[in-house]
Amino acid sequence: MRKKLHIRRKGSSTGQGLRYKKIRKRVAVSRERLYDKVVSKWHNGCMSTSRSRTSRVFTISFPEDLAEQVEQVAKQESRNVSELFREAFRAYRFERIRRRLSTARKTAALSAPKGRAADDIERLVDEIRSELSRTGQA
Repeated sequence: MRKKLHIRRKGSSTGQGLRYKKIRKRVAVSRERLYDKVVSKWHNGCMSTSRSRTSRVFTISFPEDLAEQVEQVAKQESRNVSELFREAFRAYRFERIRRRLSTARKTAALSAPKGRAADDIERLVDEIRSELSRTGQA
């Protein structure tokens, strides 16, 4: 609760009235500063995220019909929307890695020479090993 500061006027001379106004102004300014300090200290202490967050917040927008579908699926699966999107992103990332791996396999299969026999592979491995041992990398 705020305390009221009462300053009594002595006399009615202009100098004293001006002094009274200055004092009153200083009191008002100091009250504002005190209020700002208290509020900012409370806000920074209680409302801040000084604790390190383990997650980040993203804001996304959807068309209304798609947003309703998102909420409906979340409700059906007894999840919140954040959990639903986390799982959707994990599935997307997994599928993306799978597609890239599949593409790399196809590219390697097309660029590899055809018709290598087991003897050829053994010969190539022996050549590479002897090359590495000569250069000291083995």
